[in-house]
This record gives sequence, structure tokens and C-alpha cells, in this order.
Amino acid sequence: MSPITPNPPTTPDAPQAIAPTTDGPSKTVKVMAILIAVLCGALGALIALLLTRHLGATALVAIGSAGVTFLGVTGTVKYIEEKLGLL
Repeated sequence: MSPITPNPPTTPDAPQAIAPTTDGPSKTVKVMAILIAVLCGALGALIALLLTRHLGATALVAIGSAGVTFLGVTGTVKYIEEKLGLL
């Protein structure tokens, strides 16, 4: 009885699929990554606005808190996307 191999050898006549090499992500991937970062920031800002108003902050403080949260979350998500190679 012949031994069972987990990866049977391929025949040299079979066409091999060769993926095109790229230097980085495509323009579409970059745009989508930026949109995801902005949407995460907008969601964070909305949550911060609602939470600060719920806790009794004035409108100006709530808007300031939402703005700072938007910048922080957007920057953090963009940083993570850069480390993942999406930008």
C-alpha cells in the first residue's frame, strides 16, 4: 500500500495561476479604508455627543467633546489601517 501524502504533486503540464504582483493596495482599497476611518470617527463622535448630553453637559461642551472624539477615533483607525498595510 502506498503512503498517503497530504498534498499530492501537481503535474507540470497543468497551468499555474500566477497572481499579479502589486506594490501596495489599490486606489479603491485606500478610499474604502479612509471612508471606514471617517465613519468610525463619526460614530464615536455621535456616541460622545449623546453621552455627554445625557450626563448633563452644556451643548458647547458636548460638541467639543464630540469633535475631539472624532479626531481621536479617526486618527487611531487610520493608524491601525496603515499598520495593516491598507494605506
